[in-house]
This record gives sequence, C-alpha cells and structure tokens, in this order.
Amino acid sequence: MRHVLHRLAWIAFPVSSSLAGCGGGSTAAPARADGDPGGGLAAAPAPHGDAAAPAPHGDAAAPAPHGDAAAPAPHGDAAACDRLAARLKAALEAAVGAQDLPGAAAAVELGGCSFRGAAGAADVEAKTPLEPGALFRAGSITKTFVSTLVLLLRAEGALSLDDAVSTYVSGLPGGEEITIRQLLNHTSGLFNYTESDGFLRAVEADPARAWAPGELIAFSAGKAPYFEPGRGFRYSNTNYIVAGSIVEAVTGRRIAELLRERVLEPAGLSSTYLDGAEPAVPGLVRGYGSCDGELVDTTSAVDPSSAWTSGGLVSSAGDLTTFFARLRDGGLLGQAELAEMTTWVDTRPDGARGYGLGLARRTSPIGTTYGHGGSVWGFVSASYCAVERDAAITVLVNHEDGDVTTIVDDLLRVLEDP
Repeated sequence: MRHVLHRLAWIAFPVSSSLAGCGGGSTAAPARADGDPGGGLAAAPAPHGDAAAPAPHGDAAAPAPHGDAAAPAPHGDAAACDRLAARLKAALEAAVGAQDLPGAAAAVELGGCSFRGAAGAADVEAKTPLEPGALFRAGSITKTFVSTLVLLLRAEGALSLDDAVSTYVSGLPGGEEITIRQLLNHTSGLFNYTESDGFLRAVEADPARAWAPGELIAFSAGKAPYFEPGRGFRYSNTNYIVAGSIVEAVTGRRIAELLRERVLEPAGLSSTYLDGAEPAVPGLVRGYGSCDGELVDTTSAVDPSSAWTSGGLVSSAGDLTTFFARLRDGGLLGQAELAEMTTWVDTRPDGARGYGLGLARRTSPIGTTYGHGGSVWGFVSASYCAVERDAAITVLVNHEDGDVTTIVDDLLRVLEDP
C-alpha cells in the first residue's frame, strides 16, 4: 500500500514538519511527527474530585461518567460549580461539533471548582463514547516532563545547564558550543530531524520500525544547523531527543524509569507513560487523520520510538492538570529551577510570547498563560495555567487537524464570567 508523505503547517507556532500518509483513494493511516509548543501548556491546580479514578500503572483506569460535571472542592460553592460545569460542557460539545472532530476531553480548574468533561467518540467505528479520564497521546507536552527531569538532575549537581552537549553526546555539529540550556529552550540551532527528507522516507518505507535515539539524532547531525548556538530560536524535536540521551548518559539509567520514579510517581500520575519505552496503561483512545475527505485511524501509524523524549508520552487531561499543578506549586522543582524554567527567550510566533525550558508563554482571553501543547499523529493537545487567575485548563483532541488552541480559548471565555 502506497504512502505519500507530506508536510503540514501549524499556525500557532513554527514547528516540525508532519508525517502524513495519504495515497489516492487509499486507506493507509497517516503518520505524523510531533511538534507545536504554541498549543500551550497549563499548570493547573490539583483536581479536587476528578471523576476518573486513576488505576495503578499497568492497570485499567476506572472510567468517569461521560460528560462529567464539576466536582467542587470542599471550600467551593457547589451550585456555582455546577453552573460553571454545565457551561463548560456545552462549550466543549459545541467546539467538537463546530470542528467536526471525533472527540475531545478537557479538564478545567477555577478556584474551588474542578471540571472533567468529554464529548464525541473514543472509537468512531465502534461508536464508543469518549470518557473524561481517557488517555491520549500528549505530543510535545512530553518536553515539559523531560525538562523537569533535567532540572531535577541540575538541582542535585549531576549536571549543569551550561554543560556542553558534546560532554555527553558526540557527533553533533557545534556540539562543543551548544549547552543543555540551549537544547531545552530551542536556541541550539540543531536541525529538526522530523524535517529531514531521509527520516520521512525511512518512515514511509517502514512505519513500524523501532528507532534508537542515536538514529534520530543522526538525521539532524547530517544537516547544517539553522544558526550558531544561542543566535536564534527554532523549535526542533532533535533538542529533546538529545536531552533524553544526556539524561541517560548522566545517570546510566533508562529515561522512562527515571521519569516514572522522579516525576510521574511523585506527582501521582498513574495514567501517564512513555509509549514504546514501558508497559502501556489501557485506555488509549483512537486517534484520527483525514485522507481524501475520509476519517482514517492513525493511532499506531508510526512506532512511538520515533517521538521518544520529544513527544512520546500518553496521558489524560486529569493527569496533565495534576502535573502542572505540582510543578507550579513547587511540588516537583525548587524555586531556583522554576526560575530557570520561566526565563523566556523571544520566539516571535503568532500567539506566543516566549519560550522557557520546556515551557511556552502565551496570551489568552483571560491573560497570560504558561504551558505547552503538542501534535502527534492522530492527536493534538494543550495544557495551560492562567498566570493572573486561579485557573488552569487541559484539552486533548483525537484528530491531528483539530484546532486545540481555539477550543482552549472557547473554554477560557467561559471562565471570564463564571
């Protein structure tokens, strides 16, 4: 079956090319490489009553009721939270209908109110309703998790953000001048491996191929850098493949194990895992693309090792909200590390106002937000924390062409007048 790979542009942020397989009249599943930090990232308060009770890693998560309403915190006004939940649920359903999406899940926190909702289908063919606790590919939100792990190692003195990349990973052009900090804030200049024609051809030839990190890095190493280290900003998935390799070189351990031990378990995230690198948690919804006007299942179009530490995480809206809550409140990183993470470089993309260490800054209907977003074959994601408001939001969509930023803003407008 013939695969035709083409590049898809993303409006919110200049990101990696995407892989999509769409032959004329073919039902081949599109394959897509990860990108889009501009989709946003949210540090949300910890849920006060998440409808989906997460199961231990490797066990099925107990599904929440479809279209679950707000669960108020003990100090919240239950009636007010219920009214807010109804409006958020209606806005989410309207957004899914307006974009003709398979489905979307959302988590919203505002003061004492906690909303977990979903609309549409987890599996279109089986007509399975999408549940609020369902699992999605999180895409580039993975980068915030990896940056958090690097900063934990920095806090312990295992590495310095100013260490040269060549100290740990060889063969990269300018590796002696590139620092770990420049990897994390995309100022390294390293060529994005997912924009490599060689990588696109290799995925087209064998979508199920399992990739080693060094093989992905080699696609970048063979290309001229975009600019000298520190002389510009260019979002590149290669940066976080290299960062993951550095973590393993420094610790002598697999990064999936370290993420679980140092980040996922301390934050209480039992529905999150690095796909292809550890056992899956049951509950991943089907992801879709469009080919010749037809909906095509792209859930497993490419082996997840092709994204690895640049975009391989699977998670739920509730888990992502909890992660950013712990991050924001100092439950994962100390103040010095949080200050490093929120030191912004100028990105100049539409809708974004800077990029830190695995963290994007963006304007929204309720003010400045910090967070990250992602796009990966079959899925788009966004998770934000509103800086001026006690509010946070995560939206996950199971169609790779979904405009997740618009859905986020639609829900945030509801919060303007709760």
